[in-house]
Amino acid sequence: MIVGIDVGGTNTDVAYIDEDGNLQTFKYPNEYGITRILSDVGERVDLRRSRLVISTSLPLNILTSQFDRVKVLSLVFPGPGLNYENYGVVLKGYVNHRGDVVEDIDPAEVEMALKSREFDAVAISGKFSVRNPELEHRALEVVRRYVGEESVALSHHVGHINFPLRINTTIINAKISREVWDLTNSIRRFTEDFFYYKGDGGIIPWRVAMRNPSELYNSSPASVAYGARYLTGEGNAIIVDIGGTTTDILLLRNGAPEVEEKVRIQGMKTHVRCVRSVSIPFGGDSLYSGELKPYRLDKPLAFGGKYATLTDLLNVVGEEIGDHRRSRDALNESAAEREVEAYTDRVAEVVSGVDSDLIIGTGYLARYLIPKIAEKSGKRYVIPMHHESANAVGVAVSRVSLTLYARFDTERRVAIFNGELDSEQIERISGHPDDEELISMAVERARELAVEYGAHERDVRDVDVVYFNSFSIVRGGIKRGKIADVVVQIRPGLCCDAV
Repeated sequence: MIVGIDVGGTNTDVAYIDEDGNLQTFKYPNEYGITRILSDVGERVDLRRSRLVISTSLPLNILTSQFDRVKVLSLVFPGPGLNYENYGVVLKGYVNHRGDVVEDIDPAEVEMALKSREFDAVAISGKFSVRNPELEHRALEVVRRYVGEESVALSHHVGHINFPLRINTTIINAKISREVWDLTNSIRRFTEDFFYYKGDGGIIPWRVAMRNPSELYNSSPASVAYGARYLTGEGNAIIVDIGGTTTDILLLRNGAPEVEEKVRIQGMKTHVRCVRSVSIPFGGDSLYSGELKPYRLDKPLAFGGKYATLTDLLNVVGEEIGDHRRSRDALNESAAEREVEAYTDRVAEVVSGVDSDLIIGTGYLARYLIPKIAEKSGKRYVIPMHHESANAVGVAVSRVSLTLYARFDTERRVAIFNGELDSEQIERISGHPDDEELISMAVERARELAVEYGAHERDVRDVDVVYFNSFSIVRGGIKRGKIADVVVQIRPGLCCDAV
C-alpha cells in the first residue's frame, strides 16, 4: 500500500494506492491536525507496512508569513581575509580548500556570541565545511548548551560549494527546523519509516529532510504536477490548481514540470530548487468583502464558516456547493457575477501566455471554474477523476530522488559524500582517474543510498549530473592527482509502481 498525504493551506488530502493500483482519495479540514488525520488513516491501512509520503506547506507558510518572527543567530567561519559580516557573526576557525583544519574554533568566542544576542535558532556555516565539517560539529557542541539541536542548522548538510548561498540556505533551514522536527516527531508516533516530498518533485527519507528542511519548500506545485500526469496520462499541459488559498499555474513538459534553481526566499538567494509556478493569491476560501481579498479568514459560508468566499460567490451564480442556500441568502447576484468574472479573467490572462493548448484542472473548484477559464483563454481542458486531491496523488506516485554531493581528492585518496568521509572508496580513487570515472562513482553511490532508503532499483536508473568541476594537481611538472566536486541527483518522476 502507498499512502500520500498533502498538508495544504486549508485542507489535508490523502490518497491510497493498493497493490492492484486501485486509487482512493479523501479530504480533511486542517483543523483536524496531523495526529487525528494519521489516526484515521491508520484505521484504514497499516502505516507500518505501507510506504507513507508526506507533503507539507509548513516551511512555505513559515517563510512567507512568519519570516521575521523566528530570529536566527548566524555563526560564520569564513577564514582569513574575507568579509562576511553581512551574513552573520564572523568567528575564528578555518578549513582550507583541501579540507584541512588550518585554524580551530575558539569555544569561548562562540559562547560569547551566544550570550550576547537574543535568538530562537542558530545557523552554523563554515566556508569549506562540505569538504570537512569538523569545525561545524565543534561549534555545534558549544551551541547545544544554549539551544536544542532541533533549532540548529549546519551548512554542510546543504552541500553546494557556493558559500554565500549556502549561508543563506542554512539560515532558512534554521528558521523552519524546529517546526519540521515537531511535525516529524508527530508522524513518528505512527511509523518510523516514511518520506517527505520535495519542492522539485522527488521524495526523501525523513532523516535526510531533517538535516536540510529547505528541500521541502513549495512542494505543492510539484505534487500537483505529478498527480495530474498520473491521473490523465498527459505529458504536456498547463496545470491550473485551484486550492483553498491560492491558484497555482505551472507547465508540464515531456512529463515533468520545469524546475527553478537558486530560488530567492524573502530576498535571499539560496540553493533551494523547486518547481517553477505562478501563484495567484485567490482560492476557494478567499474572503469576499465588497471584492475578493488575497487571504483567508475562515471556511466558506456554505460549509459553516463566518465569512463569504469565492466558493459562496459560485453558489450565488448558480452552483450548488455545500449549503448553497446559505451563500445565496447572504450575497448579491450581480456582485457575485462581477467577482467570478474578474477571477476567471485573471487566471485566463496568465494561462493564455503559456505555450500549451491543454489545461488540466485540479483542486476542489476545478469542475466549476476551469471550463470558463479554458473558454476565455482559448484552450482545451480536462478535469480528471480525483482532481480535488491531485496533490496527494502526486505525493503517492513519485519516486525517491536523493541528491549526493561528492568531493574527490585522489592525491590524498579522499572521498567525501554529503560532508562525510567514505573510507570504502580509498582504493578506487588513487592515481589520476578521468572525469567520467569520478562521476560514475558519485552516481553509483547515490543509487546505493537511495536503495538503502527503500527505493526500487528501477527508480534509480536516471541520475542527473547537477554540477561538476575538476582540476589536476601538478607538482614538479608531474600530475600527482585530481580534485573534483560532483553533485548528482536521482531524477524526480513517477515511481515504477505507478507507471
